[in-house]
Amino acid sequence: MTISESLFSVHVDVTNPGQFFACCGLFELAHRRWPGAEGWFDASRSKFAVSAIDTKANLEHLVKTLKTSSISGLTEEERGERERLEKEKRELGRLQSLSKDKDRRRKELGEKARKGVLRLGDPFHMLLDWWQTADNEVTPKTWAGRQEIHKVARAAQDALPLIDDGTPLFDCYCVLRAPKEYRGKASDGKKSVEPFYFDARRFAHPLNAGFSLDVIGAETLAYPAVELLSLIGLQRFRPSPAPFKWSFDYWTWSSPLRVPVAAGVASGAVPAPGRVGYRFPLRFRDDQKRYKAFGWANMIGENP
Repeated sequence: MTISESLFSVHVDVTNPGQFFACCGLFELAHRRWPGAEGWFDASRSKFAVSAIDTKANLEHLVKTLKTSSISGLTEEERGERERLEKEKRELGRLQSLSKDKDRRRKELGEKARKGVLRLGDPFHMLLDWWQTADNEVTPKTWAGRQEIHKVARAAQDALPLIDDGTPLFDCYCVLRAPKEYRGKASDGKKSVEPFYFDARRFAHPLNAGFSLDVIGAETLAYPAVELLSLIGLQRFRPSPAPFKWSFDYWTWSSPLRVPVAAGVASGAVPAPGRVGYRFPLRFRDDQKRYKAFGWANMIGENP
């Protein structure tokens, strides 16, 4: 059944890939909250609309539910174990080492914290692991090294309540702060957390800024709704690798579609009337090409 009346919508700049995939994430959550929900971009591609059979479906409810849904990575016991092992290693210093078993476990927990899966709890019940791929597969993953996926996701979730009702969802910005489970003392709540760099507005190349923001630890603004919803949207709505290295393609659609079909259209695998294609690059944030950011997209094609 096609649902003709839109119940809620968000303003979007579809040339910002972070905002596009945030729309997909919002659509995914609506699909899980209200099965059968449909979504589409308007004719100007400046709004993304969602309809559902449930007349109680609305944006405020969906964001509020996301704010309170659990996001789990390492269990509480695993986090405590990791902290104890890291503290013990620091106390031993450079002249001594942890036992082989302890050091193996420390590295295992660190790897799990950085690259492991995330679980979005009730009522969404969603597993997030799209970044876990074969070594030779190119993905839109933007992080590396010691950046912890769970910490960034939780920092963005904590910032969602800062969104003012009068501010468009994707335009709310702030400095992300360490979530409570990562605070050893009260002052840790002031520590900033780097985002995923999904929002193209967030990227600043060191050559343009005159210095590396990451290296000097400068506090800069992030868009929490875009960061968290993009992480969710990319689980099902995958961009396709473009002919150019470190570039990806995605497509908008203009007719009401349900999530499974829309995901195929978004990746370019399923044709649809009114489909418009965009291509965006991954921008490197350091000379070693470890840390990346989504760059602005250009239109590459249009179906009548």
